[in-house]
Amino acid sequence: MTPIRVLVIDDDPMQIELVERALSHEGFELKGVSTLAEVSTTAKAFVPQLVLLDINMPESSPEQVIARIRDAVPGSRIVLYSAWDDSKLRGLAGRLGADAFISKSESVFAIGSRLRDVVRG
Repeated sequence: MTPIRVLVIDDDPMQIELVERALSHEGFELKGVSTLAEVSTTAKAFVPQLVLLDINMPESSPEQVIARIRDAVPGSRIVLYSAWDDSKLRGLAGRLGADAFISKSESVFAIGSRLRDVVRG
């Protein structure tokens, strides 16, 4: 089975490492970036199927990051990732046209299952 490529965007390198460790053991292929400057270049080179996006990047808004992702890799599915409660995340995902959302309060090991569901549609 071909691994699902996931670009993890989070300003916290420890969070990126945590997600990468959990998902790589489940057969995902991951790249992590922690700054807006890295998003376009990494996305174009890596061509992720999914982008797991922390919505609280310090130097940008979620709208700016999503625009860069859509420009770099138009077919990628975008999943918002935040400690916000589900109702706020659902509203933001709908407003921004994201494909899904996952709360950081969920177990990092449950994320793999949720991301597979997003890929399947």
